[in-house]
Amino acid sequence: MTIGYIGKILDVNLSVKQVVPVRLEQGVVRDFLGGTGLGIKILYDEVGPDVDPLSLNNVVVIATGPLSGTTAPANGRTDAITKSPLTGILGRGNFGGWWGPRLKLAGFEAVVVRGKSDSPVYLWINDDVVELRSAEHLWGKDNWETTDALKKELGNDISVLSIGQAGENLVKFACPVADYYHAPGRSHVGCVMGAKKLKAIAVRGTGEVPIANPERFEEAVKDATDRLVSYPMGEFELRLTTGSNYLVRDAAKAETLPAKNFQTGVLPPDSDTWGLPESAQKHLKVERGCYGYHCPYARYYGCDLIAEVKEGPYAGLKLGGVCFSQPGWEWGAKCGIKSFPAMWKCRELCQRYGMDQTTPIPFAMELYDKGIITKADTDGLELNWGDEQAVQEMIGRIARREGFGDVLAEGSVRAAQKIGKGAEKYPLTIKGMEVLGVVDPRTATWAMNLGHLTGLRGGDDLDTTHIGGSYEKIPTWATEAGWSEEKYLRWLVPWLDMPNGVKEQIFGSPPKIDYLHHDNLEGKAALVKWCGDSTAIFNSLGLCMMASTSALGPTYFAELYSACTGWELTASEILKTGERIFNLMKAYIVREGLTRKDDDWPERFYQEPWPTGPLKGRVASREKIYRLLDEYYELRGWDKETGIPTKRRLVELKLAHVANELATWLPSTMKM
Repeated sequence: MTIGYIGKILDVNLSVKQVVPVRLEQGVVRDFLGGTGLGIKILYDEVGPDVDPLSLNNVVVIATGPLSGTTAPANGRTDAITKSPLTGILGRGNFGGWWGPRLKLAGFEAVVVRGKSDSPVYLWINDDVVELRSAEHLWGKDNWETTDALKKELGNDISVLSIGQAGENLVKFACPVADYYHAPGRSHVGCVMGAKKLKAIAVRGTGEVPIANPERFEEAVKDATDRLVSYPMGEFELRLTTGSNYLVRDAAKAETLPAKNFQTGVLPPDSDTWGLPESAQKHLKVERGCYGYHCPYARYYGCDLIAEVKEGPYAGLKLGGVCFSQPGWEWGAKCGIKSFPAMWKCRELCQRYGMDQTTPIPFAMELYDKGIITKADTDGLELNWGDEQAVQEMIGRIARREGFGDVLAEGSVRAAQKIGKGAEKYPLTIKGMEVLGVVDPRTATWAMNLGHLTGLRGGDDLDTTHIGGSYEKIPTWATEAGWSEEKYLRWLVPWLDMPNGVKEQIFGSPPKIDYLHHDNLEGKAALVKWCGDSTAIFNSLGLCMMASTSALGPTYFAELYSACTGWELTASEILKTGERIFNLMKAYIVREGLTRKDDDWPERFYQEPWPTGPLKGRVASREKIYRLLDEYYELRGWDKETGIPTKRRLVELKLAHVANELATWLPSTMKM
């Protein structure tokens, strides 16, 4: 075995209370890296379309990357993958913090959980000593209480990944939480852990990650770190504007927010968002970032920011992750909540109970506003826009499955079916997953628009274009620096660690300024493909999206990987690996029955004109969206009529066995 790769996973069978260390085949490691790649390889092989997500035959894979626990900059990310009980397709999420590196330092690449326990248990990984223990005393506790209890029981030098009441009660969008603040959101792994009665996985790792070529790796780390800190955005220190929360403020100024569940772009004039950064900064302080001190980006993105509210109704609230904009999109915009402390309280409740922040609550508030449901349906709770107490109460009711919360715990699609009375047209989902608040196809740029449709878990672009916003339009830091579009593009294209042929596909040759214009479609499908393959790589290596977005690419990925593991991969080879991983995820959802028809927006976005601002009256263009889908499928080597990968492309990617299996699953009317 190459000395730079541990190559060992923990196989946990809860039905028979058995934990077995298993060696990974070298071919699997080299073809799928780790993280996302390893997770989807195991899920594809073991969990087919005949498996109920809440049955004992579903598995949970929690996988680190080959760079996790090393000194590589921005490492420490971990993937959680299962078959989703909400959507019935791919459930995957990615989280940071110390849990993944500690698993790696304990001597394991991943944990695979199968079967079902007949009583609550937790898994205790103490370096190479591993055991299942009773969790009866933890059942019913929230994530923070569980973490506190296990640290008291096992020591403070551990990390805890646990489920709260939402997972225990099988809320379909429940997720686990690691060390209070880190969650693989939208994976729905929390619900599956609840079905398996696995309350937590606690880990202590005191070993070292082996490095095949220490001197070469040290040089690769230095080169990657230098590249990160030389990115011009660093000069502006986004932490001073509370991380990416400025994106919500900018969308509010442009009147393109998804306010009131995508009904208007306007925020109330007294919303804290207008007062950034002062409205948030008074509550913030700096603490340790994601994993150790190996990320130079914490001070730019605000990953080391903690909110500590000292006055008002939320005094005593302390919360990490406030640098990211999701509370602003989901609670401030979609639900109309005005104050940052109130938004943060909603986030805290989701973390304590263990559920996604993107919930069906805005959907329910719109139904309430339209009179489709009333207080008689909601057990007396008035779901008025901006009512923070009502929203927070409903979060708890969902987690406990109380009253109307039990209906919403199934997700908006199933909830609408149960409610009836015309509610069926109001779920805003893609592939069965609620749409994130960051993009509306009536106002979004075209790559982001397409990225949401082609995202493989549904409802967002976290596995596609979430890294591509600064490629498609001039970012705020550049405009604040006084850069013109021409200057930005002249800098951007040479800067990107991207093959020249791909640059020409995306930006043109020579690069065209109108590429950055809102309505331009040219090169956008190529950008979406690039982003998807790149995201598969860094999620499989265990690297952070934020760093990889701005500075790192296949040249840096390949050198870090080669020096660490001793297995040589070129930039082009690691790109092909990313494409292989992406196509295997696509094959998984195809095997579950999804085709081109599922790569589409809800009808509202095609039929209801945008109501405010410069884009008033605009609807999503079905013609342009379908044109982009055609181009994207063609670039991917997928059939344009069905959106299914062709046998030829799968064979090229060393996935011939997948092509052969899909041929046996698919109806004869579907092309490959």
